[in-house]
Amino acid sequence: MTDTEIGLRDLDLPEPRGSRRGPERREAICDAVFELLGEVGYDRMTMDAVATRARASKATIYRTWPDKPGLVAEALVNRFGATPEAPNTGSLRGDIMALMSMALRVSNSPDGEVLTGVMTAAARNPALGHTLHECTYASKRVINETIISQAAARGEVRPDADPDLFHEVMYAMIMTRKLIAQQPLDDEFGRHVVDDILIPLLKYRACEDVDGAAAQGE
Repeated sequence: MTDTEIGLRDLDLPEPRGSRRGPERREAICDAVFELLGEVGYDRMTMDAVATRARASKATIYRTWPDKPGLVAEALVNRFGATPEAPNTGSLRGDIMALMSMALRVSNSPDGEVLTGVMTAAARNPALGHTLHECTYASKRVINETIISQAAARGEVRPDADPDLFHEVMYAMIMTRKLIAQQPLDDEFGRHVVDDILIPLLKYRACEDVDGAAAQGE
């Protein structure tokens, strides 16, 4: 079992109560949550409306999830808990561009709009915020570690290049663009972030070390 799987299993989600629910029912309920979040937003979504949309009894919903944050948290895990394989295109730039394209695709999708709305609620609910962080950020760290490891093996970056800084800057740029600048998350933006920010950031330390060694030799 990987650290990512352990982290997601350890999320502080409400334990199901009552009879066990089948995978199909769980999927339908989680899908209903995302549909309603996209239509009316977190604050206006009700657990009764989820039951109606999923064609489940209200008793099933309330018996299984004690509150709305717990229900939304499980829907987040269901939708975003899996971690895709890291790209391996043969170059650092190709790998980061593939990852950036993936991130922009999600951000531009209806699911991305739902995530943006849930962020406001997550700021008021620590448990929901923890789940959101695990599903969309912490559990994906392994992708960045793999990209750095592959690039280091090819001699493109130092082995101690920081995957956390890479991860933090990339997603900060996307969220700033989406929430504050309100500019399009298009291919041009993706290339700008990769070529002008992320690759120079990852290679900066190696250049710094070379300059430092040269200065000592003078």
